[in-house]
Amino acid sequence: MIYIQDRRDTVFLRFLAIFLIANSHLDSLYPFPQLATGGALGNALFFMLSGYGLALSEQKKERPFLLWYGRRIARIYPSLVLVVIAFHFWLWGGWRTWKIADYLTAFIWPTPAWFISALMIFYIILFLIMKMKKPGIYLIGMVLLLVPYLYFYATFLDLSLYTIEGPGYFKWIFYLQVMLFGGYLAHSTINNGRLGHFFLLLLCLVAYYSILFMIKLGHGGQLQAFVHVLTMPIIYLTFMLSRSWFVLCKVMASRTLFFIISLIAGLTLEIYLLQGPVYANKQIQLLAFPVNISAFWIAVIVLSLLTQKAAGLLRRLR
Repeated sequence: MIYIQDRRDTVFLRFLAIFLIANSHLDSLYPFPQLATGGALGNALFFMLSGYGLALSEQKKERPFLLWYGRRIARIYPSLVLVVIAFHFWLWGGWRTWKIADYLTAFIWPTPAWFISALMIFYIILFLIMKMKKPGIYLIGMVLLLVPYLYFYATFLDLSLYTIEGPGYFKWIFYLQVMLFGGYLAHSTINNGRLGHFFLLLLCLVAYYSILFMIKLGHGGQLQAFVHVLTMPIIYLTFMLSRSWFVLCKVMASRTLFFIISLIAGLTLEIYLLQGPVYANKQIQLLAFPVNISAFWIAVIVLSLLTQKAAGLLRRLR
């Protein structure tokens, strides 16, 4: 895996995103389950980077929709198919009970991974906006999405619980806004992060987790929309800080750290798909902390590498 040096910021952010996402699902491996956190922020970084990267790519080379969409499918679905066959179909016994509809929902849409079903819809919307070649359209789209967001927030959600990130399609509205935000950033000048931005990020994170803590105690459920509101400055400030002197000239300048970070960043999709099956492994669950955490990451990285290699072979068979 070779990465262009001037994209070290987004490589770092991809690493951070998948680390937070996977970490948020490891609650039973930690002595304190509260350490398993950050999944929603990782998801937001992931969708923001998707919009950002695709919009940047479109500025360099335009493609017709079917070719462009086909490239997205070819990037995602080989790894998805391999993971579904290995775990959902074979190890977890889908071959015994699946009917035609189950094969369609597992291999085509919506798939067992909610983020893939969301991406395949978001890509279509993003492509239409990219073709308009007007950065302001991204912002208009984000504002228009506030209408369904506020409507469903006020009428359908149980605000006595933390439901904005729960199962269902509500969170799709927010993550589409985040992806459009990433597309807008691709047309903007992003400043390098400074010490003041770091303290501002800390302030936003304190507010973010304070609201989550209140909701967990049974208070402030009506305020949970502010979790999404705070997510926007958090991911933007994190993007700025990924371009800071410390990240680029200290963290990413270290050969060892760059190798580890770029390795994991390059396996984002596969880790996203495999984290659940690896976490469910009984042998890992029985290990003591922190050996269990180390075993999880070693297993998920090795399996992700193998899946990525096998997916590459599938693409070459097209």
